[in-house]
Amino acid sequence: MTAVRRLSGVLALAVLLLALVVVAILAAALASPIPPAGPAAHSPSSASFSVPAPLRSDALVDPSSATSIVEVGPAPAEGVVGVPIALVWQAFGPGSSRVTTFAVGCELTVTDSSNGSSVRAWVNASTSGALHRASNGTFTVPTSAWNDGALNVTVSVGSAVPATVRLFGSLLPNVPSPVGLMVLPDLDRLVLYAPGTPHLGPRTSDTFWHVRDRFGDPTPGAFLIVEYSTATSVTKAVVPVNWTSGGATGAWVNYSAPGTGNGTVRVADEANSTLLGPISIPAVASPAPTPASVPASSDALSPLVVLAILLLAAGGILGMAALSLGGRTRPAPAPNDGEEELRRLAEGRETVVEILRRAGPLGIAEIEAAWEPLPAPPAVADWVASLVTDGTLTAALGEDGRARFSLAERPVEEPKVTFDEAALDREIARRDAAVVDEDEKPPE
Repeated sequence: MTAVRRLSGVLALAVLLLALVVVAILAAALASPIPPAGPAAHSPSSASFSVPAPLRSDALVDPSSATSIVEVGPAPAEGVVGVPIALVWQAFGPGSSRVTTFAVGCELTVTDSSNGSSVRAWVNASTSGALHRASNGTFTVPTSAWNDGALNVTVSVGSAVPATVRLFGSLLPNVPSPVGLMVLPDLDRLVLYAPGTPHLGPRTSDTFWHVRDRFGDPTPGAFLIVEYSTATSVTKAVVPVNWTSGGATGAWVNYSAPGTGNGTVRVADEANSTLLGPISIPAVASPAPTPASVPASSDALSPLVVLAILLLAAGGILGMAALSLGGRTRPAPAPNDGEEELRRLAEGRETVVEILRRAGPLGIAEIEAAWEPLPAPPAVADWVASLVTDGTLTAALGEDGRARFSLAERPVEEPKVTFDEAALDREIARRDAAVVDEDEKPPE
């Protein structure tokens, strides 16, 4: 009995010790903090030992570990007006280490390097999209524009001027150095405007056009491409754009259509955008055949030829007599293709001029909408281009960037009479000589 009691006491003590161990383990597990499902936020002192949390647009990451903001990557020295230019700033800490948790709100400006005034520009961040520009020309950079401690933006300048890009703000550890850019005009995408008085021929044209880029900048060094096309060939000529008076640029657009067939003329820029035309050039009309001459004498002709001529003459006389006595008239032959094309060109040009005379300046689509009867012919744009080329119409860009055409003002010159005194003196002398000769004749 004593042995059984000792064994039961030992078992009870073991179970009690085991229960105490289990309770201690559970207490320790409940006392330790449960880690969150997402990445844990750490204090700045333990930042070097933890994985940085991803940046969010609605949370500001503590940037105290960053000591400088530096523009990195190959700094661009120049760009083209309207073309995006990439810029990147990076946050660094002590020892030039990257601070990937840096993200603060700041501001950015794009100014004219020569006078400090704001220039027309657009800025887009790689993560947050287009940046808002205030009325004073300052762009607001939100916290969400930063990614892994870097600010990556593209800047598009709307004027061909030297420009300066500055990043600043009270939350930045320092103001990074400004970035200077030389913005050049867009020589590939051009606009023609303000043509001079054209010099026109039957199949030629010489007209001076002013040339600028899409943003209104002069374009010295650009090229126009004058293209003449026929059914079998295409001929291209390159025309340089040079400086002209008033700080503007321009070029002479000259063409002479070779041969006698139909053709079209088109003026394009180096991006192959059509600036003028296509202008239709109709074929040269064939001259009417001349009747064969009849010999003055039939002595050298054979009797058969003389008889044939007499029979033809008699037949012609009888035919004219039949027509004059009420015979049915034959319909006039249809004009050939060249004459029909010339007629359509003349009538179309006249209709365009009449519409603009009634309604004032209009675009191509508005001219087509005013056509009577509808629909308008597909060659309305060609007729307008030919009227602009010969100086009948002038073209100007409206606020929407589309060309509007109106009648050109032509000065009315007063008639001039030129008095030739030398001719008068000669005629008086001739009259006096004739009178003297009459007086000197002897009486009969």
